[in-house]
Amino acid sequence: MKVNDHHEILREKFGQGAKEYDQQRKHIIPCLDDLYHILADLTRTNIQQPRILDLGAGTGLLTSYIYDRHPQGHFTLLDISEEMLNIARDRFKNSHDFTYVVADYTHHEFRESFDLIVSSLSIHHLKNQDKQILYQKIYDLLNPGGVFLNADQVLGPTPATEEEYQRNWMQKLDVGSLSEFDKNIILDRMQLDKPATLNENLTWLKNIGFIDVDIYYKYYNFCILHGKK
Repeated sequence: MKVNDHHEILREKFGQGAKEYDQQRKHIIPCLDDLYHILADLTRTNIQQPRILDLGAGTGLLTSYIYDRHPQGHFTLLDISEEMLNIARDRFKNSHDFTYVVADYTHHEFRESFDLIVSSLSIHHLKNQDKQILYQKIYDLLNPGGVFLNADQVLGPTPATEEEYQRNWMQKLDVGSLSEFDKNIILDRMQLDKPATLNENLTWLKNIGFIDVDIYYKYYNFCILHGKK
């Protein structure tokens, strides 16, 4: 499959059911509140009006947690799905200093730098080579002292651990109250997952030059990665 074909499939799958996306997240990510609350807490900065970029922002759900902590921030939300960003626009319609970009973040050329770059449940859709290229791009876009935070899925380091990750996830997966349409969308999206191991992600960040690289939260296959420029 060509890269453009894969990205077009992502655009299509995440455009479907955009209005139900937030509710679906709560059903299929057992630790969603922890992921988002902890990531938002880690965005602490002495900068009064930080420039914040959310990659794969979707409906703006993660940004809403961060906005509560940085109401004076300048936010840029980028997503491949215009349907998703339309919901984000409505969510923040009474807020200022919001920019929305419909684009593929692996190819989009930014004309500014940022103090904080965040992402959630998005980068694991990329092939490993593209993850590394994106991490380098993120590093280059950060201001000195800037921080990158990624709440995402990881692959188990061995087949046995991956099996346990999946067993736990399927056991926790709550789709009983969802419609068949929603269930099919969720299962289709899961087929697009291409996670790397935690160690691979940490190694890539360190090799690029990020400092204070750490894993601040982990629940089976879900974690929060941190790196500072």
